[in-house]
This record gives sequence, C-alpha cells and structure tokens, in this order.
Amino acid sequence: MSPTDTDIFRWVLDVKALWPATETTSKGPAATAEWATEEESKWALNFLTIDEQTKVLRFYHIKDAKLSLGSSLLKRCAVAKACRVPWSRIKISFDKNHKPCYVAAPDAMPGNLEFNVSHHGSLVALVGSTDSRLGLGVDIVQMNFDKDVPAVRHRGWEEWVKTFEAVFSQQEVRDIVSWIPPGHVSAEENVKAKIRHFYAHWCMKEAYVKMTGEALMAPWVQQMEFRNILDPMPAGQSLLSAEGRTNGDWGEIYTNVEIWHCGTQVKDVKMELQAFRDDYMIATAVSTPQPHLLPFQELDIEHDIYPFARTERK
Repeated sequence: MSPTDTDIFRWVLDVKALWPATETTSKGPAATAEWATEEESKWALNFLTIDEQTKVLRFYHIKDAKLSLGSSLLKRCAVAKACRVPWSRIKISFDKNHKPCYVAAPDAMPGNLEFNVSHHGSLVALVGSTDSRLGLGVDIVQMNFDKDVPAVRHRGWEEWVKTFEAVFSQQEVRDIVSWIPPGHVSAEENVKAKIRHFYAHWCMKEAYVKMTGEALMAPWVQQMEFRNILDPMPAGQSLLSAEGRTNGDWGEIYTNVEIWHCGTQVKDVKMELQAFRDDYMIATAVSTPQPHLLPFQELDIEHDIYPFARTERK
C-alpha cells in the first residue's frame, strides 16, 4: 500500500547479508571493482543510472559501497512507490544545501517527495513524505563499544565527551558528562551506558540539523540545546521513563525531548528516538508538532524493492 499525502513513512534496509563479495587479495578500489562484477552486485547496480553507479564504485571499502548502493535503491523505491513514477523516469536531484531530493520532470506526473536518508553500520534508514511543506531529518547510529570503551578509559569520560563539544552547547556537555546510569551496574556496563546516552544526544541533534538541510557544523548548532534526553532501551530491556512498545528488533521509543534555541523553547518540531536491535538508535525529526509518523518498516530487498525496478530491467 502506498503512503497517503499525510503519512510520513520510515524504512530501514540492512545490507550486511546483501551482495556478498568473494574473497580476494585485492584491496581498496580494486576490491570494490571486483565486487561490482559479482552476479548479485552487478544485478543490483544495473538498476541505477551510470552516475549513481559511479558514485557507488568510488568507495574505498566494499561495506561503504554496499551502503551507497542500498541508499540509492531505497531512494528510488521511495519515489516509485510514493509518487507512482516508473523506475526509468526517476531522477534524484540535489537542493541548494546538496541534500538529495526528487522533483517531478515537466512531462511527468505531478508529485514531489520530501525525504532524508542516513546510514551507519550495515543499516540504511529513510524517512519520506509527499507533503513538500515538511522538513524531514533522520539519523542512525551504531554503538561501537569495542572502540569507544578503551578510548573513554584512556582519556577519561569528561575529556572524551569534550572531543565533540563543537556540536553541543555548554549545558549539553555538562548534562552528558554528569549523567549517571540508573540502577546498579558494573564498571564496564556503567561506561557503556554513558556512551549510549552520549549517542542518544548525538543522534537527536544530527536528525534535527538534517531536517533543516544543513550540517552539524552549522554556525547555530551550539545555540540549539536538547534537554531531558533519555536513551531508549533495546527490546527485552526495561526503562520505565521511556515510552513505546517493543516489537522484535524494535526497542523502546522516546519522544519527550525538549528543544531550546537561544533560551526559547522550540515547539513546532516533533522528534522521536527509537532503539533497534542491541546497538542501534534511530532519530526522526519533522518540522511540525503533530505529524502522522508511520512505524519503521524493515524492508526486504526481494519483496519490497526489486519488484519496482524489475519491470523495467535494462
């Protein structure tokens, strides 16, 4: 079923098991080029334009090329499904902030799509709506405790947090540094909980900034302050002050964040943060206080994406 004009649909695609690469001694661009000749990779790449294929193959690491491929397919599927545009007529453009967008060609069926894409780890996330008045932002983060826990132990918690102070207000830094995990946990779990809380702040802020069409280094980013953030827990874990039901891989949802800009509360934006599996969080930002947000849907490449492209196989 296609989304309505008032729906904001949200998709996730996991590329980890898709388009596998045969073992090779090649490295970097040579390995990516070899991967592109594999049967499954070649099949998927053939659904993209030459320019889109070139962008995918620029990546040094195959894992990054797979994310780029997944992102391109997800964006094209969103346009095909929401705007009912034939796959071969889809052209992804870029707005003044270099943000991907779709604007219907003069001789095509009328209809625009507002969307935003994020990827991290092996996941690609997309939020979209045919209501062009909306600003949309999405950010996905995967906690990398194997990397971050040793770094925190080496530098100390406060110094590690201050590494990222260019994107946070002074109060946000103080909030993150002073936050104490609830309950009684081991020293190891204490550090992991703090890191998770840090990434909840990061994810929310990144989604908001992306909604505006700018980047985390926007000059006003330190003046934008997020308060009352709680990190939602994965499915199967409990956090009484977070909301939302858990379902399979999808964990708790948190929505009670406060947004302040230069001392004034921002009330015309809706934000949501949801846990996914054990180590991901996904933030959504929408430029209206009461949007019709559809639940996230994890797509299957064979059943949800390829059918829209397969009818016009090049």
